[in-house]
Amino acid sequence: MKYAQKVMRMLLILLALAMLLSTFAACATEDEDVVSTEGDDIEDSTEPINDGFQHGGPWDGWALDEDGYIKDRLPADMNFEDEFLILASSSQKKHFWADEADTTPVGQAIYKRNETVAERLGITLEWNPQANNSIASMAEADIKSGNEFDCVISYNLHPYPLAAKGLLVNLNATDNIDLEAPWWPQEYLSSLLYKDQIYALVNNSGVGTLTNLSCIFFNNDLLEAKKIESPYDLVAKNEWTIPKLKELIKDTYEDTNGNGSAEGGEGGDLYGLVTSTAARITCWYYAAGLRFSTVNESGELVFNTDVEDATTRIEAIVDLFSTKDSLVNEPGLQYVMFKDNRAYFYLSVVSMASNMVSNNIEIDYGVAPNPKLNSEQSRYYTHVPNTHDAWFLLKGTKDTDCSSAFIECMASEAYRQVNKVFFEDTIKLRYAPGEELADMYDLIRESITFDFVFVYSNVIGTDINKGIRNCIQMPDQYKWATVWAGIKDSMNTKFQTVLDTYEQNAAG
Repeated sequence: MKYAQKVMRMLLILLALAMLLSTFAACATEDEDVVSTEGDDIEDSTEPINDGFQHGGPWDGWALDEDGYIKDRLPADMNFEDEFLILASSSQKKHFWADEADTTPVGQAIYKRNETVAERLGITLEWNPQANNSIASMAEADIKSGNEFDCVISYNLHPYPLAAKGLLVNLNATDNIDLEAPWWPQEYLSSLLYKDQIYALVNNSGVGTLTNLSCIFFNNDLLEAKKIESPYDLVAKNEWTIPKLKELIKDTYEDTNGNGSAEGGEGGDLYGLVTSTAARITCWYYAAGLRFSTVNESGELVFNTDVEDATTRIEAIVDLFSTKDSLVNEPGLQYVMFKDNRAYFYLSVVSMASNMVSNNIEIDYGVAPNPKLNSEQSRYYTHVPNTHDAWFLLKGTKDTDCSSAFIECMASEAYRQVNKVFFEDTIKLRYAPGEELADMYDLIRESITFDFVFVYSNVIGTDINKGIRNCIQMPDQYKWATVWAGIKDSMNTKFQTVLDTYEQNAAG
């Protein structure tokens, strides 16, 4: 699709969304929408976040390639003439590395991207893949032994414990990373750039990010048989909310195996909604607009201790899972249920569409963003659960000019090369039966969100996830106000310790 066509299509999508949401027109800024957690009466921005995915944005002074995609502003004459050694998480490797023998369209796009980067920078890429649980220890050892690695690419939560120890390079202080560029998600920067410091980056066009966009899959045949309204229509009317989803799944449970016991998984029963006990729980409370860190009027990042606000949002999620029609069970079982036509709705991530296509699962399905808390919530929020990749540099990296140029160039070329093949051609065309679904993928991607407390959870603590899960699964025993009272002081103390590192670095 040529540039003019892409811009026209995006303008039509934005116009339609603006008209649908015009009754909630607001005066808050985009940043206020990102960081506010003070309740449902906030006057949020009603426009979708332009997070660099559209290339019809305000990119004055930026050069375009022949297809209308933004080009980076790296010097054309870079030639570092060196081997470039990358410490990489082996489980993430498929997101950013492929060899010439990989003949899949996405594999070829990744391979060609990497070849382009090596040629542009005059470097030879050398990959050192290691197990996830080895990355942090190897990174620390590398700093002590003289910095053999030029860059680290790992599981998304790995860099932050290292950053909390002061062991990473402030990427905002390097010469070649341009945080104004469209391949860096502005929501990520709004959440993680603090005191002019950011210690890891997640680009918006790599496979790792795109496959992990959370969303709701739904079975069209089951919905039609039960005369349940399509989420597409509800999105159009601004009625796709958590309470509405509860209404839709009412009386959908069926004891299909006839054993008199409610159970999911292989050979289990039919449910209205299924979701996972693990990382997917986080998608629900972020979808409801909950954040555990916010920026106050003085521009200071603070821990959100507003228990009343959090209670309102979490109670809506608990209520959604309060009936027999919904099921929270172990990871992996939901996919089995959905592919076997035993779930009306299924919270998962975008990559599930490719799994169904590659496994020849013939289901007439649709995909929608995670539902809002209520219709007053200005926009949808797409949480990116764990297992996407983050890019960072270790203190003492021998040539930060080369290493920062590598990070910028990899993200930039992913935006032009990998995104085109993986998201535009594969996800939105091959894995999208119909124009409506392609538009939903755009909306899901535009709604991406991040949270400082979440990415630092290996430092600050994961008690939030466990506490919310307990409230959902054992509501008679656990209430959020009580759970929060037991964990907030400890988490706030650890949060402040992290911020102290930023203060010390800012002071020099």
